Amino acid sequence: MRKAVFCITLTLMLLTAAFPAAAEQKAAVEALLKSQVDAVLQILKQKEMPDAQKHEKIMEIIGPTFDFELMSRLTLGRANWMKFSAREQATFIDLFVARLKKTYLEKTSLYTDEAVIYRPAVVVGDKIHASVGIVTEGKTVEIAYKFYAAGDQWKIYDVEVEGVSLVMSYRSQFNQIMQKGTPNDLLDELRKGEISPPA
Repeated sequence: MRKAVFCITLTLMLLTAAFPAAAEQKAAVEALLKSQVDAVLQILKQKEMPDAQKHEKIMEIIGPTFDFELMSRLTLGRANWMKFSAREQATFIDLFVARLKKTYLEKTSLYTDEAVIYRPAVVVGDKIHASVGIVTEGKTVEIAYKFYAAGDQWKIYDVEVEGVSLVMSYRSQFNQIMQKGTPNDLLDELRKGEISPPA
């Protein structure tokens, strides 16, 4: 009996200790996302600033938070990744990261002073998902940023728009190419800009 009581007490103590840690982690991710989104929006509102300068400043803000290399690996998937040589892997990362950045900047350039609603972050396993709602033309578009802990930093490894994962959308396209082709075929598609970004 005493052993059972001890086990229950220990479990409750561990759970109680975990809740503040989770709350602090969620708060940290929420603050990080809000600070970066707000900073990007401030740049986009500067109508007199040339687009090239806006893009440069935006990438300075978000670049350290997005784990573009991990996102590249995830879009290929482990099986396809192993089919690439070390040189092909490096080339893929360079081409795909350029594609990701171009897509992100194209999407942000569509911003026209819409309202942004910050949602509470959610713990999903050892990851944290933080969302924003973009209110446009009478409807709200939900965007979820998926974070993981990288040492003492939080990094984004995927983005979902209305429940559609950016990583999985690209992976679907890459799988189709790799089923019939080679790593070089996929690299050629990226070079030619034939890979379509998620809608």
